[in-house]
Parts: sequence; structure tokens; C-alpha cells
Amino acid sequence: MKTLGSTILIFVKLCSCADTKTLTNMPQSDSLYLIKSIDSVNNWYTIYATRNGSSYKIVVRKENYQNIECKRVITIGQSYNFELHSRKNEVPEINGVKIKPVNSLDVQCYTYDEITNICIEPKKGIYDLYHTPNIKGLCYIE
Repeated sequence: MKTLGSTILIFVKLCSCADTKTLTNMPQSDSLYLIKSIDSVNNWYTIYATRNGSSYKIVVRKENYQNIECKRVITIGQSYNFELHSRKNEVPEINGVKIKPVNSLDVQCYTYDEITNICIEPKKGIYDLYHTPNIKGLCYIE
């Protein structure tokens, strides 16, 4: 009986160590972006995501899925690890000097093509637009 109790105790310890190791190898949830909604404007998707209480509006060009080897489609309610790039922080350079527009604080909308303007949404807590190399069309690229 004592041997059975010792065996069970050892088994429980091994299982708890395995669970701890598995959890540490998983991405931390605070580094993931939760997809809240996906909209469409002309030839562009706007993907609304949150992370750590902040809201993000990610703009992605629509792509034909036949041209993409897509293993995972972006889904509302799922979380993903993105490398986001801010539209505001990407200003043009001339001879290595960054040129900021005169009204850089007042920019509300950005032109994405000849028929599409996409705007920030301060009332929703969105003060910038983002893009990422991790999404092509609605396909997630790790």
C-alpha cells in the first residue's frame, strides 16, 4: 500500500512538471492580438484587434486566396502574434532626414489607393493605423 501511494505521488509530480513545461513553451496571451471584427472597404480589409486593453486597426490589401498558400485564415475571436507597424511612425525620408507633414497631429485619414481613404477612430480608442507582414489577404503568416 505504501508503494502504491509513493508511485501515485511520483506520477502526480511528473505530470505537474510536464504541464509547467508545456505552458512555458506556449506564447503568452498578453503578447497576442485578439481579433474583434473584420470589415471591408473597397480593396482593403480593416481588422480590429485588441491587446493589453489597447485597440488596433490593421489595414490589409485584399488578396485572391488562389494566389496564396494559406494554412490559417484570420478568424474573429481568435488570437494571433503580429508584428505591427505604425502608419504614423513611417514618415518619408529625404537624404536620411524624416519629413513630417505640417499637420501631422491632425491626420485623421490616410489614402490607400485612388478610391480608398481609411481613417483613425479616436472615439473607439484607435489613434493610428497599422499594417503587418503576418497577414496577406485574410491569411495568417507566421
